[in-house]
Amino acid sequence: MTPYLEEEEVFGATPEFSNEQLFPASLPQMATLEYSPLEKNLLKADIIWSVLFFSVGLIVSLVLRYVFDVEWMVDYGVYIWLVLVVLTLISILFVYFEFQKKSYAIRQKDIVYNSGLFWQSSIVVPFNRVQHCEVSQGPIDRFYNLAELKIFTAGGASSDLSISGLSPETAARIKDFIVIKTGIDEEE
Repeated sequence: MTPYLEEEEVFGATPEFSNEQLFPASLPQMATLEYSPLEKNLLKADIIWSVLFFSVGLIVSLVLRYVFDVEWMVDYGVYIWLVLVVLTLISILFVYFEFQKKSYAIRQKDIVYNSGLFWQSSIVVPFNRVQHCEVSQGPIDRFYNLAELKIFTAGGASSDLSISGLSPETAARIKDFIVIKTGIDEEE
């Protein structure tokens, strides 16, 4: 009698189980997906947020200079304002080029989202992992008729995937599709 058990004795003879090796060259490529761009109004909304962010710094520096008459603001205020203007312009350029990289694709079993300018990422969320999703709009989003789709998977309090820059109708359709797909996956 041999001390080693045959594989069939340990795992049972189940012909359904297989774990064949796959090679990277034979895998489907993500680049073959046809990605959908986000709404162009997202670019406008992101530029407004960027300008508002640096405007707060400008307003604080103006208050320090002219209301409280802070001495170092009298000496260096022009330089600080110049830096804020340059940072605002750089931020606008960053927002513009980053917008060009954002896209999404929906497949039968998952959703793919690409983003990032310098640190590019491609997030894939399988529908069978989705717990719930929601559509939200902020004040600037409502003004530009935009919505954000947030997809939550198991184990997290924050969303695992957020896609800003969708029209409210598109966001609602995608949400409904995901909810239907998660219901079908639970039944199977």
